[in-house]
Amino acid sequence: MRKIWLLLALIGAVGISTFTSAKSVYQANVYQTSDIKLLDNRFRVDYGIEQITFIIARERFSKAVILVRPDGSKVYIWDKSDRVHWIEGEEHDIITIENPMPGPWQALGKLQGDNRIQLLSDVQLQINRLPIQLYSGERLKITGELLHLQKRLNATYLRDTELIVTAYGYNRTEDENFSFSSQELTKFNDKGVFFDEVPEDGLFTAYLQLDLATGKYKFEVAVTNNAFSRNFNQDIVLFPTPIKTQMLPLRMDADPQLKLTYDIDELKPESIVIKGRLESVNRGKSNDFIIYGEAGMTEQIHAFERPAEFGSYSIELVLFATTTAGREITINMPSEAFVIPRPIVIDSTLIPAATASQADTTETAMDMFEDSESDWNLLLWIIGGLILLVLFAVAVLFSIKFWQKRKFEKVISSQIDGDKTLQEPTKPTDEPSMMTDLDLNSLDK
Repeated sequence: MRKIWLLLALIGAVGISTFTSAKSVYQANVYQTSDIKLLDNRFRVDYGIEQITFIIARERFSKAVILVRPDGSKVYIWDKSDRVHWIEGEEHDIITIENPMPGPWQALGKLQGDNRIQLLSDVQLQINRLPIQLYSGERLKITGELLHLQKRLNATYLRDTELIVTAYGYNRTEDENFSFSSQELTKFNDKGVFFDEVPEDGLFTAYLQLDLATGKYKFEVAVTNNAFSRNFNQDIVLFPTPIKTQMLPLRMDADPQLKLTYDIDELKPESIVIKGRLESVNRGKSNDFIIYGEAGMTEQIHAFERPAEFGSYSIELVLFATTTAGREITINMPSEAFVIPRPIVIDSTLIPAATASQADTTETAMDMFEDSESDWNLLLWIIGGLILLVLFAVAVLFSIKFWQKRKFEKVISSQIDGDKTLQEPTKPTDEPSMMTDLDLNSLDK
């Protein structure tokens, strides 16, 4: 027993060294496979538990937590007992109790984050581990069983037992599932239905359909009943579907074509078998088909016989293949769709009537055209006459203006000539000038 305690103490010390001030134990990703969440600060200890370890996160530098036994008595950090072992950190406590009292326990203190407990008992939950690398859309079968002293518990003990599978996200910014919190995926059953083989044999079976975004998850299988709780935890990474599909554009009177692109780094092409179903959305009729891959193939185009009836059609695909690592997988692939347009049909009995109607229409159109042509010619004559009348009026006005200008110029010219005649000096005569007879000397007198 001392060796077990030393081992748990070592695990706790390593866990403490990985904690940060803002992260809980769960956030630090140190969950063990069989850890159980401490919900609402309470946990029920079933009969036969040899040892229990509480790993509790609390506010930084706050006082150590207090554990309350089912009978109301308390376990403090200063208890010095061979049955109680306590490791105190700045923001968490690790308390290990041997042979704990059966019944509901409670933790008191300034708790924060996701707290958990570890059990050491003869009752264990055993689950077949999932592959670490899975694919979006993959479906798989998992089984689990409860063991007591390495023997499977009988149906009477498990009558009220329920196994639930829940996925939790890690909220990594680089993952597509960054905003994912948690989601219950499925429940196990031991009733001999669906994928369960034998009813009430103690071997529980669950069917997982991983319709989740790509990224890292923590898968938790929780077992609860009125007597005990057990958990199984495992981290997995969900990768994109290793096959891409695309409906090619539908051409007139051509068959619909589906293009498939294979990721040969993930799959062996020769192992690929795709089971499909072509279904009419409106009429519900369906046809099944199979597509086979070939060695070295990276792309493939599959043509469907063109449906005779118009309407919308959907294609459902299920992939069966072997990965390059040798794992057999089954994946529900995204559905595809196409539309057959409604054909244009002409009633042959209406063709003669349509021809006669077309002839009448043509004749009427010709008459209308001739009438419109004569109207157009008349309009052209009227417009031409108006243009000529305007030009004639402009020419007459211009002639009148020109004649008035010429007449005005003649009047002005005659007036100028008359003025020149009046201002012209008299001609010299033979008579002596008065200036000649004038005695200049007389000016002095």
